[in-house]
Amino acid sequence: MSNERKSPGEGCERSSPSSSRTPSTSSDGATTTRSGSSTRSSTSTSSGTPTNSGEAATPADPETAALSRIVAAADYTERITAVAERITEARDQATVHALLTEGVHALGAENAVFVSFIRDNADLSACRFMLVCEPDWCQRYLEAGCFAHDPWLAYAAHHSEPIPASTLPVLDAEGRRVIALAMENGFASAALVPAHSGAGHSRISLLCLGSTQPGFFEGEGFGRFRLGARLIAAELHDWWLARIRRELIVKARITPADLELLRHEQKGHSSKRIAAELHVSKSSINSRFQRMNMKLGVPNRRLAARLAVECGLLIS
Repeated sequence: MSNERKSPGEGCERSSPSSSRTPSTSSDGATTTRSGSSTRSSTSTSSGTPTNSGEAATPADPETAALSRIVAAADYTERITAVAERITEARDQATVHALLTEGVHALGAENAVFVSFIRDNADLSACRFMLVCEPDWCQRYLEAGCFAHDPWLAYAAHHSEPIPASTLPVLDAEGRRVIALAMENGFASAALVPAHSGAGHSRISLLCLGSTQPGFFEGEGFGRFRLGARLIAAELHDWWLARIRRELIVKARITPADLELLRHEQKGHSSKRIAAELHVSKSSINSRFQRMNMKLGVPNRRLAARLAVECGLLIS
């Protein structure tokens, strides 16, 4: 995979062997690769201000904020629900980024990273970011190869329960370095809020909320906070899945006939069996797969079916 610059969220990530390269970041996006598997990340720090149906919340003052006081506000749940509803209706990433910022502040946090990635057995790959924090953190994160050793992402890959990050035991030195970098960049206290699509789905998301106030998420009020955070994370995750699905269909011009072929491949059917069921020749089936592989940018039909599952076009 090349290290070309992409606009935020451009394309659906493909998993393929690649060599290690130096990542780059910019205000409109970033890409990176790591040895052994493809890792693409896009950061969004858009300054555009789309029209919203309510006033954006301001971040809490870290000197006086207490999570228990913030979640006790009479309009706390209403403000978070309103943001979640508008995420569902958002038509572009700039709007979603603005709503993420509003939602983060409504929840009582100061900073956030929303990351969506692919879980492939024990490995993590194909990563996209949206940031509500200093973008320099992402540059340092990528340059240091933190993605491969991030204990917070590893937690999200296998758990769905929101937790204060401090309750997650991290024993290895590489994982502790990743956390130390986050703490230096606005996450002295952090809450981890995973979002999954259900059993068998390989795409996972993590909303990581941060405060510069140590112990902020460890105090009273986390129970009510986690409900609102879970709602925001789930809506962001669903929005990303829908976006990736649309991108793949539009850019690769995937048709219902293509999806039918991919369903057969997913079930392990041979070209001969598919041809018999569709009443065409075996060579015709092979040619159709070759054309579809070219459209999707993958080397073989097995990876084409896997990509369709990762992007939500097929259910695994």
